[in-house]
Amino acid sequence: MAKNTVVSVENRIPLSVVLISLGSIVLFFVLLIWLLAPQTMPAPVYRAIEPYLPKEGPIPTRMALAVLPPTLQPTRGATAVLLPESLPTEEYPPYFVSAANAVVADPLAGQPVRIQIPAIGLEANIVRVELEQHTADDGESYYQWQVPAGYLVGWHSSSARLGQLGNTVLNGHHNIYGEVFRHLIDLEEGDEIIVYDKNGAHPYRVAQIELLPELNQPLEVRVANARWIEPTDDERLTLVSCWPYTGNAYRLIVVARPAN
Repeated sequence: MAKNTVVSVENRIPLSVVLISLGSIVLFFVLLIWLLAPQTMPAPVYRAIEPYLPKEGPIPTRMALAVLPPTLQPTRGATAVLLPESLPTEEYPPYFVSAANAVVADPLAGQPVRIQIPAIGLEANIVRVELEQHTADDGESYYQWQVPAGYLVGWHSSSARLGQLGNTVLNGHHNIYGEVFRHLIDLEEGDEIIVYDKNGAHPYRVAQIELLPELNQPLEVRVANARWIEPTDDERLTLVSCWPYTGNAYRLIVVARPAN
């Protein structure tokens, strides 16, 4: 007589469902981190969703350059420097002046609004950034330039306007907030940089590229680095960022001269 065999079938969750669930959880946490800290997003993702992110003004970061006291005579070399006295945040130190402070009939004339660098495929808008006063842990005052949060380049508001004698200074992030200056390190002497104001294009050619040690450097080295953003008596364009991509150990300086 044949015995009846009872086969027990267990309820099992398909492997595909498990993998999809785990992937969804990981994706959720990644998106949450990106929303809380958008500067951690990969540049293509940030640029794609930037129009939908909450708007925020420029923020100062470690890469922002400070100004120099008049008594210091740095040698060519890298940037934040402590100042012995405190000044109102809306005022620039009296020794930090340039052609940008001159009275002009049209306040927007010569103000950079857009930049193109064909060699590295860069095209971005430029916004005005200001110098901000901060207080260190020991109570000393120092100044830092704001750096735009987004795929934007910042124009130091006290630096020279386009087409005028002086040093036109532009800064930008290299590894956060859209990474606008990520590939600045790949420029070579002779590469073209085109900066626009409301009246048209101002072409430049890269003349000099400097990598300057900054992180954990003594004060005199960081003071020397800051000289690159000082006013000059010739017409030039100076781009400022950090390097390498994985950190901020060096200050990257690109100096360009008018192409004509």
